[in-house]
Amino acid sequence: MVFEQIFKASWIEKRPSSAFLLGITYALIGIVSARLVFGSSTGLMSVAFTSILLIPSLNALLQDEENVEIRENKFNLLQLFKDHRDIFEIYIFMFLGIFLVYAFVASVLPNALTLNLFPAQLKVAGITGSAFNYSAFFDLVSNNIVVLLVCLVLSLIYGAGSILFITWNASVWGIIFGYIARESSSMQGQDPFIAFFLILLPSLPHMITEAVSYFSAAIVGGIVSKATLREKIFSKKFYHVLTDALILLVIGVVLVVAAAWIESRLM
Repeated sequence: MVFEQIFKASWIEKRPSSAFLLGITYALIGIVSARLVFGSSTGLMSVAFTSILLIPSLNALLQDEENVEIRENKFNLLQLFKDHRDIFEIYIFMFLGIFLVYAFVASVLPNALTLNLFPAQLKVAGITGSAFNYSAFFDLVSNNIVVLLVCLVLSLIYGAGSILFITWNASVWGIIFGYIARESSSMQGQDPFIAFFLILLPSLPHMITEAVSYFSAAIVGGIVSKATLREKIFSKKFYHVLTDALILLVIGVVLVVAAAWIESRLM
């Protein structure tokens, strides 16, 4: 594919921040392609197109990640993060790039057109009360753990397949924040981009925490998927890959709980 030659995995791995440009470029191409080919189904199909573009690069990156030299002696949590820091940074920058493209589109398009093009994303939005309650907290935790497990299973089966789900989440948050910012600016005569950042800032801790928990599951599934194909089961390297993956998954679950707590405080 042409874009694989432009955004080479080795280049992205050395410069994780370049994944931000990757996310922006592929999301723009995905939205334009979906609009041209599928018209009113732009919302869902743009997620599919963007994911298709991202999968080859992410598969190559996950393969490289499985080849990272794993610790040789006793377990060290700091070393674990150092081993996998690059791939986390790549997912974060890529996610932010996709998110900002969808937010920008929803901020500049008339609300009626956004409703027509992205109904699936906007359908996710809901109105809640203002009080913290533990029932809502546990509902959020259970729902987010299901999402995390879906990311894990998709990655185990398809390698980088969970990028479809991650792209979907980025598009949902982007469209909702952009739409609300546009609506707020129309009502209050405020610049939509200023309104966007004012709306985004209180939600940013929750969004990043929840997104990183899903990245953990996606990375775990992708690495284990590659290791299962390339390494001997029960070999020393496979054992190291598996133990690191389990630890990252536990960290992902902890982040899910933290994200649910933050979200319930915002409700």
